[in-house]
Amino acid sequence: MKLSEYFEAYLGYMAQKGMDPKTISEHRRMLYGSLAHSVADREIDSLRIIDVAGVMQAGTQHGKYGPQRSVIAFRRVLKYIKDSGYSIPFDWREVEVPNVPTKQNEYLTKEELEKVLNSFDIATPAGLRTRALTEVLFATGMRISEVISLNKEDIDWEKKEAMVTNAKTKDVEKIYFTSRSLEWLKKYIDSRKDDIPALFVSGRGRMLSVTARNYLRTHTGHLGIKKHIKHHLFRKTFATHLIQGGADIIAVGDLCRHRSPRTTLRFYAAVNKERSKDKHQEILGRVLGGDIKPNKKSLRGELMEFEKWVSMGAEGGEKN
Repeated sequence: MKLSEYFEAYLGYMAQKGMDPKTISEHRRMLYGSLAHSVADREIDSLRIIDVAGVMQAGTQHGKYGPQRSVIAFRRVLKYIKDSGYSIPFDWREVEVPNVPTKQNEYLTKEELEKVLNSFDIATPAGLRTRALTEVLFATGMRISEVISLNKEDIDWEKKEAMVTNAKTKDVEKIYFTSRSLEWLKKYIDSRKDDIPALFVSGRGRMLSVTARNYLRTHTGHLGIKKHIKHHLFRKTFATHLIQGGADIIAVGDLCRHRSPRTTLRFYAAVNKERSKDKHQEILGRVLGGDIKPNKKSLRGELMEFEKWVSMGAEGGEKN
């Protein structure tokens, strides 16, 4: 059998497992893109581990991360074939995923955040809706799909919380609002003349993520902020400001609802990297003065907390 003959069955298997539609779409793009231009028409028995080079080369058409994502898709479909009972010529785990440059942790500073939030014309329905939406995104750390899935009745105004289905794991989890975000949410809801149960609406129904994305894109381009202002940027800003404010890695992982501590650790490492110059000046500048004092919370202490968290059952890896 040819490798391509398993593509649709593999994608169907991903859907049955309840994997995120965006993840399935990305795998489909790699299967019918880079794999289709390299190994898709090969008989499975004829595949060799060196064929990964062709997969990587074909993956360059998908940008900087294309080779890596293509190889991941190649590995996953091989694993599926093996798990289906068909023999493959080599162990799929021997296919090495190529390294790519680490993405810079992009987030909004306090000044940039206020600039974005204050840029919307709240005298218009769409402007007020977007202001309330972005306030909620930053305050809760929710993904856009999670926010627009909520209904008005889901909000516990007194406890400042709500239960939401995690877009990645499908678990029902608790998220927390701030007083400020609830004030903006109330202004938006009070301004509405409809009886639609959805928390955020557009036209005669629940707002779509594309509607919110297009408005955000067209109304922030003039601000002079050289960052890709999109919904997920507010989630990254949420995590980064928690760390900068002194929240420990375990608390940040819990509030972000990360399945894997590795995801949280990427934020943690990026923020600490930004602090490196300040720490260099602060600590070494005091060395010759002889007034060095031990940090109350050592790196060892942080790592011990992290290891304890991992041992409690955190597993796997995920996107933010």
